[in-house]
Amino acid sequence: MKDITNSPFVHSMSDSNSIFGNFGGAVGQMTIGEFRQHLNDNDEEVLNNLAFYIDVNKPSSLGSSRVDVGGNLHMRALWEASAVSVIMDANGNACKLKRNDNRFTEDGVSLLNSDGTVISTYAKCDFMKIVPITYGRVQTVTVGATSVQRLWLSLVPLPGGYIIPQLVVGKFKCSIVDGKLRSLPGMVTADSRTIRAFWELAQARSKNHGLANLDFQNYLLFHMMSKYAWRDSQNCKGSDNTLIWGVGLDGTESKGSDKFADQRNIKTGAVLSLGDYDGNVPVTDNNGDTVHSVNVAGFADPWGQKWEMRGGLCSVGLDVYCWRSNIVPSGTPTADTFANIEHVKLTRPTSAVWAMNIIASEEGQGVYMIPKQSISGISYGDNFWYAEAGQLWLFGGDSSDGANCGLACAYSNHAWSPSSSSLSARLAYYGEVNFVSAQRLAELVA
Repeated sequence: MKDITNSPFVHSMSDSNSIFGNFGGAVGQMTIGEFRQHLNDNDEEVLNNLAFYIDVNKPSSLGSSRVDVGGNLHMRALWEASAVSVIMDANGNACKLKRNDNRFTEDGVSLLNSDGTVISTYAKCDFMKIVPITYGRVQTVTVGATSVQRLWLSLVPLPGGYIIPQLVVGKFKCSIVDGKLRSLPGMVTADSRTIRAFWELAQARSKNHGLANLDFQNYLLFHMMSKYAWRDSQNCKGSDNTLIWGVGLDGTESKGSDKFADQRNIKTGAVLSLGDYDGNVPVTDNNGDTVHSVNVAGFADPWGQKWEMRGGLCSVGLDVYCWRSNIVPSGTPTADTFANIEHVKLTRPTSAVWAMNIIASEEGQGVYMIPKQSISGISYGDNFWYAEAGQLWLFGGDSSDGANCGLACAYSNHAWSPSSSSLSARLAYYGEVNFVSAQRLAELVA
């Protein structure tokens, strides 16, 4: 028998040459031409070159609150860097902010008064963040003896994939100024309105304004999971084993007996000093205690303080209707409400289980971070509440919910039109964006 390790080296090859290998547990040979073709079976080679992946519904060997990621992680970094924070007027004219300190425009104009509110020159502008179009693909792969639906994301189109539209979302929970929904620093966040009332206040800003939808919630989770390989936002750690955010405004750092009352009036804007980077900043609660506001990919406090209503989601029984058009129904929605609204129909569970909705088929393809069914070995460290008649979807938790708060924390107990001091929303913009200089923006809003 010839020892192939003693064979001479070769320095050229043709498609008709062969290679030897272990193919399905048996030694065999394959021509170079065939080998090249099979490298891209299931688009594997293309996806690994152009995109990064997150195994959303696959337990990780690292632990139940961890997640496996891979592929082109340089593309993941480019994807994160492509999102930009801006100040934007009501018509979509936007000026970029300094990436490492959002208190300043990209060219160094200081935007805040000493009390944290916006200077008069830009008082008619909102603080927003723009996430460009993202391309996705749900690929079915075999890992060991298990089939996994793997999410791939990229800044370039993927074979057999789908598109996540551009997102333009407020950096803060909303506030209300002159009867219009806004996204501003130095403000107490708005509450005590129904989802339809919040949407109408956004429409008063412009007909292109509305509320942040599920794509925004997905983005926050995809950011955390792909960057840190964690599912649990409160316990998410970096490579140095230190916490990225900590508890946030979940109430636990306040010493009063009513945690929600302690934190509900903390003003927006403290995290602007972090720019687009993750972390937390100390703020003072109603009792004078030091607590921490968090910054997730440039968005302030997406969990804790107050729940956030999401546009584009409504449950009817176990069905969850998910849509991207800028509309919020009035009254009590039924299945008929969505007959003429382009939508994807998802499923919600009746208990806190953490297999998310994934659609691999061409129609409605995507990963939707709405819990669907039981799965072992996965935990987000958050909670999910369900009621059969519940229609409204809330995310994040409020300051009375403690460790239950987090990016995956969801509540689907309420009817469609509750209004409470613990319920807020976040402004979004669905129109075209026009980038301008700070000087030009000042002229446009004068």
